[in-house]
Amino acid sequence: PAQKLQRGLPLPAHLLLLKISLPLCALLHCPAQLRVEGPGHPVTATVGQDVVLPCHLSPQRDARSLEVRWIRDDLSETVHHYHNGEDLYGEQMRAYAGRTELVRDGLSAGSLDLRITGLRTSDDGQYVCTVKNADAYDEATVELVLSGLWLG
Repeated sequence: PAQKLQRGLPLPAHLLLLKISLPLCALLHCPAQLRVEGPGHPVTATVGQDVVLPCHLSPQRDARSLEVRWIRDDLSETVHHYHNGEDLYGEQMRAYAGRTELVRDGLSAGSLDLRITGLRTSDDGQYVCTVKNADAYDEATVELVLSGLWLG
């Protein structure tokens, strides 16, 4: 029979341990913890040009073995997917096919930057940089603001 948790009753030992270890882990910066940061301001670019959307792990750590997925916030669809050293295109939105790449030269230092080439008016908006491994997950939002929208 499943146990029901009610207010005032003690937590089972495994839940109590989890409740204690998570805040402790946050204080001690456990290695399993992932923290992702965006630029903290909108990224501006021009229609037709290329752009790099910045995102990084804090503190710095090697991201080459992590799963990195960039998602369009409003659509919840994959813009770019990277896992275990490979770009995976199976779930990529058709609108981004052949136009994205995870910038590789910074991965070992925790950089998760995404390059989008040939910007289109439809690229304007919010992107979410997500990172996960077996133990942790975090994300950061990056806003892309395009100028020259009348050109598209």
